[in-house]
Amino acid sequence: MISIDKALLRQLLLIERPWEVREYRLDVRRRRCDVWVSQEPERGWFGRAKPAPAGETAVWQHLAIGPVRFHLHVTLPLGFESKGVGWMGETGMPFTRALAARVFALFGEGVSLQSVCTLLDLSLQDVWRYRYALDTGRTGGGEPEASNRPAAQAPAAPTADPVPVSVLVPDVTDPVWLRLLDGDMSLDIKVLSLKLMLTRLRSQLDLIHDEEVRMLKLKELHRYFVKNERVLTHELDQLRLG
Repeated sequence: MISIDKALLRQLLLIERPWEVREYRLDVRRRRCDVWVSQEPERGWFGRAKPAPAGETAVWQHLAIGPVRFHLHVTLPLGFESKGVGWMGETGMPFTRALAARVFALFGEGVSLQSVCTLLDLSLQDVWRYRYALDTGRTGGGEPEASNRPAAQAPAAPTADPVPVSVLVPDVTDPVWLRLLDGDMSLDIKVLSLKLMLTRLRSQLDLIHDEEVRMLKLKELHRYFVKNERVLTHELDQLRLG
């Protein structure tokens, strides 16, 4: 059995005190390591540990180190707020903030759900659940602080096919896209798939308040126009005039 020093494991995962690794279970065959984390107990008189108030245990998948996937089982004190901690995640979400930022970045490049799963070695169910939370405004995007990322995790390589540059489609920074998504601008649309896409994105935008997730939706619409500009000449003529 492979043995890992708990203090070293805490440092590799960039878990700072007063949090400590209580236990871990490494399964080499499955390339998975489960790590149980909790706060160090307070010490009273004569060095006796004071029992901490019982709290819930949250489970999040964290950034991998090499080929090994890490799942953190974190015992949270009552009333504890994990906001801003990269190796923790949002309530009900499958990933830590550090891993969610990687997934979000791939979504921003137009990478499909299945490709995200393959690239980051994630389950389709977890990736779909995170994407659904984004689409329904239950969670936001955003990059955690660099200090919260394990140093041994290499940055994700470019994976999506680059979207071709178009001189006909306005740049993604053009205000016309936000006007179109917000419904301030209407188009005479002849392509059914564009009608369906706009209906879906507008309904999602009503629920989304995080600016980075709204930008994700805007990029999705822009990417669709670039890839399909040959069949969207009628709509693009109106868009440029708008």
